[in-house]
Amino acid sequence: MAKEIYETPLEALEATNGFYKDLEGFQYSEDQVTKWLDKHIKLPRVGNVLDLCCGDGIWSKGMKILNPNLEYFGIDISSGAIEKARILMESDSQHFVIGDAEGKLPFEDSFFDVIFARGPGLYNQHSMDRLATIKIIEDWHNKLSDRGLFYSIFASTPEKMGTYTPMNQVKLPYNRSPRKTEAVDFLGGKYHHNIESFLTPFWKAENVKLVSYSFVNNMHVLVTKKDNK
Repeated sequence: MAKEIYETPLEALEATNGFYKDLEGFQYSEDQVTKWLDKHIKLPRVGNVLDLCCGDGIWSKGMKILNPNLEYFGIDISSGAIEKARILMESDSQHFVIGDAEGKLPFEDSFFDVIFARGPGLYNQHSMDRLATIKIIEDWHNKLSDRGLFYSIFASTPEKMGTYTPMNQVKLPYNRSPRKTEAVDFLGGKYHHNIESFLTPFWKAENVKLVSYSFVNNMHVLVTKKDNK
């Protein structure tokens, strides 16, 4: 049975709240995420970590398992996701907030030593080479400390690169509604980026310096930092 297509972002958001609150969510296990993070993410000994578009907090939980000495923060547009994240993250629960990561982040500049961005909605569009999109990426990097690292993680299937996964085949309800703003021209579904289309806005951002890039198991793994020049 095809999954429901939503006519407006608000309808899709309401369904996303239920996806996290009442249904199964993505069902990642602590073991899965902890093993992946241990292999691909370098956490500092101490400092602050932001889970950007954190969902139900399972990736924050994995990082906390690897290093409980860090202070963890999260933001997600879904109240259902944040409700789950606050339960999962316990002592850090007050740091997990409902908000739109494509707007103004409610955190001080230069505050985070790691920002972990696994599949933000901004990345789902086919053309990230837009001035407003690049501006958001620059704003995100302003939240990094001088030693901070920004991890952008995004799934793309090579044989589908240059195309969208149809809306009725993606799991998250919020990905089953078109969204159009200055920063986002999202048709719905999930776009499969090649290296150039994914990295271009980071190349063009004035305050972003590339540290490393790899494509592992259908995942773009991009590491950047703030370029103070």
